[in-house]
Amino acid sequence: MGKKYYVGIDLGGLNIKGGVVDPKGKVLSFASIATEGQKGRDHVLDRIAALVEVAREQAGIPPERIAGVGIGSPGPLSIKKGLIYEAPNLPGWTNLYLAAEIQKRAGYPTVLENDANAASLAEAVAGAGKGLPCMLMLTLGTGIGGGIVLDGRVWHGADDIAAELGHVSICHSGRRCNCGSIGCVEAYASATGVVKRTQEALRAGTRSSLAKGSKNDLSEVAKEDKCRHVFQVAKQGDRLAAKIVADTIVYLAAAMASLINTFNPDMIVLYGGMTKAGSQLFGPLRKEVARRCFKVGAKRCKIVRSKLGGHAGVIGSAISAMHLLGKA
Repeated sequence: MGKKYYVGIDLGGLNIKGGVVDPKGKVLSFASIATEGQKGRDHVLDRIAALVEVAREQAGIPPERIAGVGIGSPGPLSIKKGLIYEAPNLPGWTNLYLAAEIQKRAGYPTVLENDANAASLAEAVAGAGKGLPCMLMLTLGTGIGGGIVLDGRVWHGADDIAAELGHVSICHSGRRCNCGSIGCVEAYASATGVVKRTQEALRAGTRSSLAKGSKNDLSEVAKEDKCRHVFQVAKQGDRLAAKIVADTIVYLAAAMASLINTFNPDMIVLYGGMTKAGSQLFGPLRKEVARRCFKVGAKRCKIVRSKLGGHAGVIGSAISAMHLLGKA
């Protein structure tokens, strides 16, 4: 029969990434296309199926050597049913049996996985946490996602909603989160939270070079770059930006310390745009986490940046297919 391979698909609101991955997590091909969600559900489904074939052809793997497809998707979903309950950034994606739709179009056994879980699994199997018994991951983007990998397997929980680590509550009477709860770390320390807290301070009259009309005018920066801009201006000595960054680190540390005290992990991997801040983020974050959790847990737990970067979702989705299709 020969060696079997898997196709991993990382589904995002703006782009779909895909690639062929071998059983050890090595990427043999990689491609990315625009999602084009505004053109409707069926259009996107057809694009996913087409990307599966493009990835296979680029890798030079014959169809019979593809054992399955794994799709990492945002939104509340059921892994067992291959069902997406809702994908807010994709119009018409409500109660969609995504795995079955792609299997019908592409012709390969297909499974569904949460996108943050998939990226976490990739780091545990082939990335920064390779071989570790217990690894957690936080994705620091527009929101905060998470993943828990125990002995090389994702912990899904009873209803496939485990590891919503961005919704660890750090304040019993704090900010309202998009999930509907109060005080979630996502509401404070995600890129959205960073920008929102900065804008509130500016509207309240806090003096800053980020104010409208200044050389670092935050309002003139593209939406996806605003959080990074705050970090950059903090390095230049702006007092408001520096306070926003320092507070962000405290909020993250509070959540991460609770996770360390709960799971006693070997490693927490951070993934996403905010990690580009490098030592500006990681140095003070490690110190603040150590101050807030048991010393033995802090000593064991390494806090590191993702090793796989933009390939993590594709690799993890493929490995998920390996595990969920019983081929690992």
